Amino acid sequence: MIGFTLPVAGEATLTIQDVTGRTLRVVKGQFAQGYNQVTVKASELNTTGVLSYTLKAGDYAATKKMIVLE
Repeated sequence: MIGFTLPVAGEATLTIQDVTGRTLRVVKGQFAQGYNQVTVKASELNTTGVLSYTLKAGDYAATKKMIVLE
């Protein structure tokens, strides 16, 4: 589960990539103002290890890392 806070309601895109930069999953949608969560199952990613995810919403973008275990 990936959580994030938006200052205003609107469209956001969450992109999950492996260490080589290969895109594993993209989630686009309309999200509410405030705290939101996106559920991503490890089985949907078909990989383990260190992954990065980028959230883009309007002029804002942030990238974080996560570890996926078996």
